Amino acid sequence: MATTTGTKKEKAVKSFDELLEELKNSPSEKTRYNAARMLGEMGDMAAVEPLIDVLKNDKNGSVRLYAARALGELGDISATIPLIESLREDRNVDVRVRAARALGRLGGVEVVLPLVEALSDSNSQVCMTAADALIEIGDIAVTPLIESLSHEKVNVRCDATRALGELGDASAVDALISVLTDEWVNVRIYAVQSLGKLGDKRAVSHLIDVLENDAENDLVRAGAGAALGMLKDPKALLPLRNLIMKAEELGEIEDTALKAYKMIMAANWKTVPGASYKKATAAQK
Repeated sequence: MATTTGTKKEKAVKSFDELLEELKNSPSEKTRYNAARMLGEMGDMAAVEPLIDVLKNDKNGSVRLYAARALGELGDISATIPLIESLREDRNVDVRVRAARALGRLGGVEVVLPLVEALSDSNSQVCMTAADALIEIGDIAVTPLIESLSHEKVNVRCDATRALGELGDASAVDALISVLTDEWVNVRIYAVQSLGKLGDKRAVSHLIDVLENDAENDLVRAGAGAALGMLKDPKALLPLRNLIMKAEELGEIEDTALKAYKMIMAANWKTVPGASYKKATAAQK
């Protein structure tokens, strides 16, 4: 049987200078954005200034996108202000998303406010990416996020509520309790979820109130039940049991309540009356 053999052309590895030349002067946007991508991967800080120039001035959104990504990968704080400007002003949604992500990687106090502002961006992907970036930044984002819980835009309140749960700072508990009465159901859903994640038992009585409120949305009530299971406070056992027992059949709320009840019992079996037993000892002769 005849076989054919051949060799594939090996792609030449381009040098830093060649990539820089392509980034600055190539008429092809594909060539420019590939150059930006590869410069970010190379890790040479000499690329920072040219990439900033491209981020500010290139007419092609894909090129600006990859410039923003590369600047985030390089991690030089001199890119902070240009990336903030792109987050606030670039008309291309994907560029704003990449700028938000890059700012999360760069961190620093100065990026917090622009990212909080981006929670009210007209595009939901930018909002979510900004929230994720704030989570990545950590503790310094907590106070601005708490302040954002009273923002007039519901998507800002939603993203701030979610982010505070991920950050895990107990100083947000009281503020999250306050949004359990928010007019929008999605905010309340994120609030019960975040209170469960924070693990602070100050939330227990408030979550019980939500669970027992027949007028509340079912998803919020189920979320409150799940959060109580995460908090594992035995004070929630009776309300959970009552909810389960009065149901003719187990729906989503009752099923979640039952799981939470079992979690709390498992965590407190040594102290909850009736949760454990001792084997009877044989009578002594």
